[in-house]
Amino acid sequence: MGIEVSEATNKRREGFFRLLFGDSRGYICVAYLQQDIVSGRGVKKKTLTEEYFMYPDEMPQMLEYINKHYVGHNMYYCAQLLTIKSRTKDDVAPVSQVWADLDSCPPERMLVEPSITIESSPGRYQALWRLEKAIDPFSAEDISRRIAYYHAADGADKSGWDLTQLLRIPFTYNYKYGDSAATEVPIVKIIAANRNEYKPDNFKDYPVAVGFEHYDIPFPEVFPEGTGTDILHKYRFKVSPLTFNLYEVAPEHDWSGKLWQLLMLCFESDMTREEAYIVGKTAACNKWLRDGRQDADKMLWREICKAWNKSQEHLQVLSPMGKPEEPLVSDEERAFIEANPSFVERYIEWASNLGDAASQYHQAGAFMALSSLLAGTVNLPTSFGTIVPNLWFMILADTTLTRKTTAMDIAMDLVMEVDSDIVLATDGSIEGLLTSLGTRPGRPSVFLRDEFSGLLEMITKKDYYAGMPELLTKLYDGKMQKRVLRKETIEVRDPVLILFTGGILNKITGLLTFEQVSSGFMPRFIFITAESDVTKLQPLGPPTEIDLGNRQAILNELSDLKAHYSGDTVMEIQGVTGTKPTLLTVPKKWKAALTPEAWMRYNEIESGMLEQGLQSERPEIMTPVNDRLSKSILKAAVLIAAERQRELDHVTVEPQDVARAAYYGEQWRGHVKVIMSSVGKGFNERQLDTMLATITNRPGVSRSQIMQQFHLNARQTDEAFTTLEQRGLIKRERAGKSGAEKLFPLSQNKKGVAL
Repeated sequence: MGIEVSEATNKRREGFFRLLFGDSRGYICVAYLQQDIVSGRGVKKKTLTEEYFMYPDEMPQMLEYINKHYVGHNMYYCAQLLTIKSRTKDDVAPVSQVWADLDSCPPERMLVEPSITIESSPGRYQALWRLEKAIDPFSAEDISRRIAYYHAADGADKSGWDLTQLLRIPFTYNYKYGDSAATEVPIVKIIAANRNEYKPDNFKDYPVAVGFEHYDIPFPEVFPEGTGTDILHKYRFKVSPLTFNLYEVAPEHDWSGKLWQLLMLCFESDMTREEAYIVGKTAACNKWLRDGRQDADKMLWREICKAWNKSQEHLQVLSPMGKPEEPLVSDEERAFIEANPSFVERYIEWASNLGDAASQYHQAGAFMALSSLLAGTVNLPTSFGTIVPNLWFMILADTTLTRKTTAMDIAMDLVMEVDSDIVLATDGSIEGLLTSLGTRPGRPSVFLRDEFSGLLEMITKKDYYAGMPELLTKLYDGKMQKRVLRKETIEVRDPVLILFTGGILNKITGLLTFEQVSSGFMPRFIFITAESDVTKLQPLGPPTEIDLGNRQAILNELSDLKAHYSGDTVMEIQGVTGTKPTLLTVPKKWKAALTPEAWMRYNEIESGMLEQGLQSERPEIMTPVNDRLSKSILKAAVLIAAERQRELDHVTVEPQDVARAAYYGEQWRGHVKVIMSSVGKGFNERQLDTMLATITNRPGVSRSQIMQQFHLNARQTDEAFTTLEQRGLIKRERAGKSGAEKLFPLSQNKKGVAL
């Protein structure tokens, strides 16, 4: 009798698979879940064992395998056929059905009648819809996701839509509900079946799932002109050097990962979706083209939209203050800038090829070089006084892997070859700083410190460094300073102070106070941030001839600038070393002037940034920050104009110089929002921000991983997760048989085993 029942069951199972997959061909993944006991400790663990069978050729072997293991084990199958023996999304064959883990949702509530309805246990259901014609896997997944999200309020499992989903095999046991005795364990049953077949349009009443709107972005009718190489060349001053490697070299493995990385780097460089598509289409890592798929263009566009959406999520997490700002430069100005590189772009291109330092930092290096050599000789008279183009940069990293110190050293080594005594100090007291500045009136003096958090911490504690922010602020503005000590009086006239600093992002943001912002001290810095990426790290090796040759070219440009704008006059100083006057040689001054059109263009930028600050969520912070950043853009425009006209006898700032400075100011504005978003926040709030960033970058991270990373106990973890969940930022889901809690940003979801 037992054998007859087994044969009958095999017939039912075979009929189910043939009804589901029809005339398709591919591998079926069959899996069973086994609960093991770890010897010696009595610890239970669950192991998922998978086996693959070619359908329909190996149907007998598959049925025999199921019959061998279904007693005592939960049995599953992958709802999609696979091209190879691998249950990954890239290996899914064209799909001939869509699916849903309805869980407690009654099947009669479906807007489209299922072809097959399964009761996995009493009151728990699964549904499948057969298609007239196989469609691409991601289109099928999208339909399944729409069904799951639409019926989530009815009890459907919102996590049961993903490709490679495992569903329970009909006519096997569900050991989740019951013990090992077969008479007490529910049997997975087919409760309804028909031969209905559907077209994708039959599911049009199911709206796109919330958070996945980008899947409905239509394929463009018009693309920008040029090849992928042309697009990369256009953005060569903004893209990482790794981008060119990913574009040109076919990977040996992990094609999906390489293509995804390429696309994310494209969007990190501010490419449009259409531009990223052109790059991705001809990239060596284009897995869709490699496979010769007829729908390769469509599938690539889907991935483009998915990567673009992810990049926007990152921006939202990293830049949470207010709405996205309007661009500071027009499309025409942007095109002109990218087609006509200046010293800044040439420097970035050269420095980016030297090593694995984050390319954003080389912007700071280029402007630091110009400011160090020109701020003492070129100034801009205005109706509110004379502006000296001394810039303060602070480059911040999440770890040392971004090579911030390396980027700083590259720039300052060049500058010191041109002017060997320009670096004032890397440490020291207030008195030491003032004493050194007192001997250098009118001369640029660089205060170089690659770890600024230590000094900022001492400033914050209000001990020996009390009053230093106000002092540095006045020195930045070129104001005369006088400090009376017990044995001497230190007087500083005509200071030209340049700060080039760095630090760890979390340390700096944790130390910032509202007073440091409102006083104008921190807004005088231009912030540059970057995240570490171990894939960008390059092995140590010898310098190449190209690197050395380009370095000499950059050095020659800086030397020409120094020679053109140098020229000394004698200045008489009182009270520095006593009562006798001191004769000092000071640089000649070049007075820059903006054309009326340039003033008009700058005033548009300044008024726009002030308006953005006033309309932001924290106007008390962003208004002074945007005001000072607009002044930094003006200083940068003067430097750009002076570099451009180094063979002329005047410095005239044209609209193109203002636009080029604003081009970089757009990026600085994004960085400063990241920094200022932490001002005034306590430790707990900053920790929530960091936790949210972790969950966004690692969707599906487990509760235990978060607890370990942030050193939280159970109560603290519950409070943090509840806060983020109630703010509408994350969702918490139980995954797998163990019910382990996993965290997802609001628009993400998990993949796992349907129960």
